[in-house]
Formats: sequence, C-alpha cells, structure tokens
Amino acid sequence: MANDKGFVDMTPQAGNGDDYRDPTHIPSENEFTNDINNGVVDKNSRTLAKWLREKQWGVDVREALALFVEWLSTKWHSNKELIDKNSDRQSQVEKRQTDLEGRFTGVLSGATQDSEVIDARNSETYGNFDVLDKRFENIENLLSKYVPQGFEVTIKHNLGHMPTVDVFTYDWAIGTAPNGFGTEPDGLFGGTDRASVIRNVIHLDANTVKVILPLDYKADGELERHGNDFYLIDGIRTIEFRLN
Repeated sequence: MANDKGFVDMTPQAGNGDDYRDPTHIPSENEFTNDINNGVVDKNSRTLAKWLREKQWGVDVREALALFVEWLSTKWHSNKELIDKNSDRQSQVEKRQTDLEGRFTGVLSGATQDSEVIDARNSETYGNFDVLDKRFENIENLLSKYVPQGFEVTIKHNLGHMPTVDVFTYDWAIGTAPNGFGTEPDGLFGGTDRASVIRNVIHLDANTVKVILPLDYKADGELERHGNDFYLIDGIRTIEFRLN
C-alpha cells in the first residue's frame, strides 16, 4: 500500500510468494550474454531489451512486451517466406540438374564406340596416339622401365646387418663380348656408362636381402660376388648390386 512518502509496499501477500524462491540476482555474465556478445544482435532487439530493462512505468514495459511479440512474429513470417522461396528455388535447380545428368548419360550411352576409342588415344602428358594400342604399349613400356615390379633378385650376403643397396646397369663390360675380348663395338671398350636402376629393397633378415627391379631388367645367370658387390651378367648386360 502507499504510505505518506508515496512508496508502495511490494511485500508479497500470503500464498503469492511460493513461486519466488530464488533471492539471487541474475549474474551480469552468463551463457546468454556470452552468445549475445559473440553474435550479431539486431538493433531493434537491443532497443526493446533496453525499454524492458529501463522503462519506469508499467504501461511502457507492457507496451515493450507487446511490441516484442508482434515484432518477433513479423520477423518469423518474413524469414519463413524467404526460406520457402529458397527451398522452391533449390528444388527447381535440383530438378534441372537431374534432367541435365539424364541427358548427358543418354549422350554417353548413345555415343559410338569409335568416339570413345578416339578420346582414349589422347594423353595430356604424352600426346596423342594414332591407335589405342600404341598408347597401351607406351604405358607398358613406362611400367617395365620405371616401376620396380616384375623381377626379383635374392642376395645372401651374410653381412650380419641390413645394408643399403644401390643398383647399376651397363653393357659390354670387359669379358662379356660374345666373340671374345676386344670384339665389342668401337668406343665401348670397358663398357657403357653406368646407369642407376630404381629398386625396392626388402631385408628378409640380417644376412639376406630381396631386391625388386623393373621388369625391363629381368636377366638370367648366376650371381657373382666380389667383396660386398654382386654381379648378374646376362649376355652383354651387367646388373651390379652394391651393398654398403
């Protein structure tokens, strides 16, 4: 009730204070303020919040609440209309994409075998081939020369550790000319320059190693050991394995 100083007694009456059991104030920093401070808040939302917090008269607080309800409803319906339009637009795009994919599949299905073969002859890296078989042969040649697969040599070295293995190849080494010493081609006495060979090395144990080479280097013959180096000689070709 009002007293002679104009104050109003706000003491809850009997039976009305049971729901108001928390005497603590809402902390200034909480999970809501964190989201608000780190997000984007509409200017009108801040205005309504300020009115609700600061308006002195109840009629203004109620008006702020009413405005908030109506404004929120307007925002929701506006966003819903935009979402519905975007959903319809997305459905139309997906339908056009499905139609386009269907037509593209139909073109591929109806394409002649010759057109597919012509396309398969072309290589961005190695150029164009007049027939598909030549492109396949080019791929096979690259595999046989540069992919360590297709020829394996097992070396029992008995070194008691796992050495590094370097592999070299050369032709016309001394003693490999089929018609005897000194019958190699002019300028090749002593052999051609050594060329390094790509390899994979698998140590089976401390005394045995398996060396995998490209198929192009496949050779027959028995391994010959000279120190820690091993030689596989097949005709004029020598494959040298250096173990360190």
